[in-house]
Amino acid sequence: MVGTWTEKHTQKYFRAAVKKRVDFIGTRKHLEFTDQVPPTHEWTAELLEQFNRNLRGVYNGPFDWETTEVLLMKYIMTDDLLNSLKNLSKDVALPHLVRLVLDWACWDPPEEGAWPPGLSMRRYFMKWRHCEPLNFKSDTSTDVDMEQAANALLDMWIANDRLYADTPVQYREAEDVPGVTQYKLRMQDVTDEQRREAAEALEAYLNQEWRCGAPLQMKAWIKVRSYKRPENLPPAENDTVIRGPYMCLQCVKACILECRVPNDTELPKCVSCRVRKIKCAYQTELVDPRADPAFFNPPRALSKASVSQGSSAGPSSSAGASGSAKRTADTLSEEEREVKHTRS
Repeated sequence: MVGTWTEKHTQKYFRAAVKKRVDFIGTRKHLEFTDQVPPTHEWTAELLEQFNRNLRGVYNGPFDWETTEVLLMKYIMTDDLLNSLKNLSKDVALPHLVRLVLDWACWDPPEEGAWPPGLSMRRYFMKWRHCEPLNFKSDTSTDVDMEQAANALLDMWIANDRLYADTPVQYREAEDVPGVTQYKLRMQDVTDEQRREAAEALEAYLNQEWRCGAPLQMKAWIKVRSYKRPENLPPAENDTVIRGPYMCLQCVKACILECRVPNDTELPKCVSCRVRKIKCAYQTELVDPRADPAFFNPPRALSKASVSQGSSAGPSSSAGASGSAKRTADTLSEEEREVKHTRS
């Protein structure tokens, strides 16, 4: 096991520890950070290395997996920090743990092409990406061991600095140097259908982002929609077909990937708007921004809403998660039964 502390246990330890620390001044809530994060252009290799060390301080802490996920995704990776990091160029060499935390915080598909249903943070970090934390043995680890391990996060929080420079060298942090940890992609764990759904969901999001604006944070991934063509329309082969952000605006908002306009009237109206009986926003002579190579190659499309206890951090609809992602304890492996937060 990694550790046994829950979020409640961690809060209790912070309350007791703060009373003994004369260097703490302020009224911040326990575990919450209000420090200013660097803008995207100010991140350097040294800052990323320091941030990775501080993430290691949490990852190597005495916390169970559920609490580790909450600490990293809710308290450390706040919206301002996440948005600063996710806009870094893909050419920036990120330390291994920084990259994994960013992967887990964002909806963008992993290198395998999609997030498979039921994938836990533990399995993704350890089995898929070979990022090993410090393990506490239930028969030998003492309360003192646990408290000492928690002090990396405590010191960072008291300083109100997620780039806290006095965090000691962490267990296995040398493995986080870019290019050191090698892993094989788990292509067999993701189906072609899941990859297709993930690609379509990303396209639908980017259409919205270009055309009408899309949220930076989402609780659930996009579900692509389609409509059955009415039988009274002319043959589909004569349609004007548009795919991309300059489809009918109603199609973009509805996450439809293909806008089809039948050639049967002087006032064009697309199929989906006819089916839904709404005013069509189809326009002609619009420039398609997909000619810009950045359209399908954004730094990171968007991020998940912050994790709160009792909710899942992962995809819940079409990005590789068709059908029910939750499994009963009878179908889980022994290592997965310990994890309550799964991608669903």
